[in-house]
Amino acid sequence: MKMPDLQESAEIFRHFSFPWLRWCSIAVLMVSVAFLGGSLFAFHSPSNLAANLTSSLLLAFSVAVFLNIYWLWQLGTEHRRVDQAFRDTDSEFSSIFHHVLDGILIVDNEGDCLDANPAAAGILRVANGRLIGQNVGRFFENREIFSRQGRSFLPSSPERTQIELTAGDGTSLFVDFTAVRNYLPGRHVLILCNVTERTRTMSSLRTSEERLEHMANSIDEVFWMMDAATQELTYVNRAYATLTGHAVEGLQENPAAFRDLIHPEDRDRILLKLQNLAPSGILDEEFRFIRADGEIRWAWAKGSAVPSGCQSRWLLGTAHDVTARKLAEMKIIEQLVTVEASRAEAEALRKATLALSQNLAMDSVLDTLLECIARLVPFDRATMLFAEGGPDLMVAREAPRKIAKRIGLTFKASVHAVLERILFEKRAFLLRDVAEETEWLEVPPLEQIQSWLGIPLLASGRVIGILSLGAKTKNTFTTEHLRLAKSLAVPAAVAIQNARIHQRAEIYAAELELRLSELRAAQKALAEAKQKPLDPTVP
Repeated sequence: MKMPDLQESAEIFRHFSFPWLRWCSIAVLMVSVAFLGGSLFAFHSPSNLAANLTSSLLLAFSVAVFLNIYWLWQLGTEHRRVDQAFRDTDSEFSSIFHHVLDGILIVDNEGDCLDANPAAAGILRVANGRLIGQNVGRFFENREIFSRQGRSFLPSSPERTQIELTAGDGTSLFVDFTAVRNYLPGRHVLILCNVTERTRTMSSLRTSEERLEHMANSIDEVFWMMDAATQELTYVNRAYATLTGHAVEGLQENPAAFRDLIHPEDRDRILLKLQNLAPSGILDEEFRFIRADGEIRWAWAKGSAVPSGCQSRWLLGTAHDVTARKLAEMKIIEQLVTVEASRAEAEALRKATLALSQNLAMDSVLDTLLECIARLVPFDRATMLFAEGGPDLMVAREAPRKIAKRIGLTFKASVHAVLERILFEKRAFLLRDVAEETEWLEVPPLEQIQSWLGIPLLASGRVIGILSLGAKTKNTFTTEHLRLAKSLAVPAAVAIQNARIHQRAEIYAAELELRLSELRAAQKALAEAKQKPLDPTVP
């Protein structure tokens, strides 16, 4: 651009860059006039003053002529330089006008085209020669508004706006439109930048975004996009509000607010997975979250990193509510645990029943019973009490064996009200904290016990004994322990009853064997007596 040189040259041309030359010329001219006057006055003088003044006058006139000729030469040189600068600038502006990619139109007040560059003809798809002289209103999409409002197409300030035009071949196009009013009186400049492809591309993108938004808002799953660097959500669909109960606008104010919705027990695990999502590229986790109403539900989130060069800029994924499935799975697991516990319980009872029926010896039955009960119920002390007819109780067996043996100890059930109630009411007792039982007494073998189970052993509707289980800490036993102990008490009572019958049978068999032995001895003696000859001397 030569605009600064052109302005400088014009300024020099207007003010003349040698003021000293001008003033010197004026001064020499005034001196010459003074010498001329002096010469005329001295012409009538007899002295030679007139000759001297004439010489000085000629010299002054010579200097004045020289200075004026030099000034005129400088003036002509400066004029040629300024003129050349104007021509260069005009050539440069003409080159820019004809080669710039934006279309430039020069119009008058009526909108008739006075000049146009080739880019304008190419944008409007009209030959350059045919464009000049036409009214630019014919290219505006709404021609009625243009013709009615006259110069209203010219904005009050040179601001860029986008308008739609109709090209000479009838096709529609979009341009960035800029107008400059009155760059010369009655002359206006219109600048057109063809943005049809960009506008259509943006329109296509907007249409695609609208379709994607419609699809995202039509599904039940939460679709989310996250910044990989800041771990902040940049987009979620409307399903987020349905899932969490929180408005989507809340994430616009605080993109990290989703972290507070994750259950505290799962939060660290999920946030760590999100941090590792960019390098690992996979997210597939189930976690609990807290809805706006305080309800705890389950969600399943899946995501992946979007590669962008060497790093991942975005994280994309989905999340949906899996509470129903999770509760069903937990119910199934609970039922499986219950079934497994029932199976283990049945197996333990089967083994206990089998073990109790294998040996009818009382000592073996009692030891087997305590071993079986230890597998089902945790205790610190177990005692087998036999009802010895009436209100008397006898310690038949105790476990563990390291405690002092009190086998054979007999005491009245009346000294302990709870034991007496078991004998008469024939029902089991569960005392989670014996300190809360007013009828509890610490008497042998029930001393130093904090939690207690008492189960009656029933045979033929009669209490034949009591199974006592004690723990040294409070709230050790539960209703489940009570149920297991009662289940084992049934075969235990049968085994004890069978052992007693077997023991009595053995006693009866031994006594019968003794009687048979005595009978056989008597029969033998009788037989021997019959075989001996009679003594005549015996009367």
